[in-house]
Amino acid sequence: MGVYILRRVAIFFPMLLGISLITFVVANVAPGDPVTAMISPEDQLLEADLERMREALGLNKPLPVRYGLWLGQLAQGNFGYSTFTGRPVLERVGERIWPTLELTGAALLISTVVGFLFGILAALRQYSFRDYALTLTSLFGLSIPTFFFALAAILVLGSIWQVFPVFGMSSGTGGFSIWDNLYHLILPATVLSLDLMAQNVRYARTAMLEVMKSEYVTTARAKGLSERVVIGRHALRNALLPLITITTLRLPILLGGAIVIETMFSWPGLGLLSVNAIRERDYATVMGLTFFVSALVLAANLLADILYAFADPRIRYS
Repeated sequence: MGVYILRRVAIFFPMLLGISLITFVVANVAPGDPVTAMISPEDQLLEADLERMREALGLNKPLPVRYGLWLGQLAQGNFGYSTFTGRPVLERVGERIWPTLELTGAALLISTVVGFLFGILAALRQYSFRDYALTLTSLFGLSIPTFFFALAAILVLGSIWQVFPVFGMSSGTGGFSIWDNLYHLILPATVLSLDLMAQNVRYARTAMLEVMKSEYVTTARAKGLSERVVIGRHALRNALLPLITITTLRLPILLGGAIVIETMFSWPGLGLLSVNAIRERDYATVMGLTFFVSALVLAANLLADILYAFADPRIRYS
């Protein structure tokens, strides 16, 4: 077991380094640079002035040298400084990490609990009206993009009926209130969870149907066990095994969707910060965000491997 985990951990760091290299090259060879993003089109600056600004920011150095300098700062626990605001990147990311974790965590909880519950309920009554209704609902959720649900929610629930607030994390009146924060969280977290919820319904239904047809479930029924015991002790536990991987690998999809949701709902998280950093061509902030998000995604994959090894001992020796 220890060797298995060490192998997975050994893959973690080379992949993270490779992702940082690809991101650095793509960001720096893209058209434009921080200097052109800073100046206004009305500014009449000579090319010599622009070159002096690039030299002050270190943008005139060769690409391998700049990447080496960035790695040197990273080794010291420093992600550099924002070329747009001058603030430390680690400080900017630290301010935005908790709103994103709150949003994605709530969406992951909603999509996992509701999706798996609906999928299992659909499998227990295969080809019934409930099964068809939940299957069609999941197909509807998979077919429509998240931004459309967000627009519809903002229009109907935020503007016409005014049931939920649609901008920010709090009302901004008085001090911080947990209930006010949760009230603002309901709508964006629910919209973000819809796509994953629909996928979980289909995954859970398929896994449960396969387990219900297995021989050990038939044997448990032949022993005279009640249907509740057969489902709870035998079928459900084994049906949840493949869902461990599905749940832990949801993080990349949630983080990608969070960029859209945070922008549309003005949620002050990493997604909104990444959109602003790309628009400002803030290389240091883009690299810091990419490195952090990549580490989260790879950690989620590592966690899935470890949990699956605990759930299924045969994997430890593969």
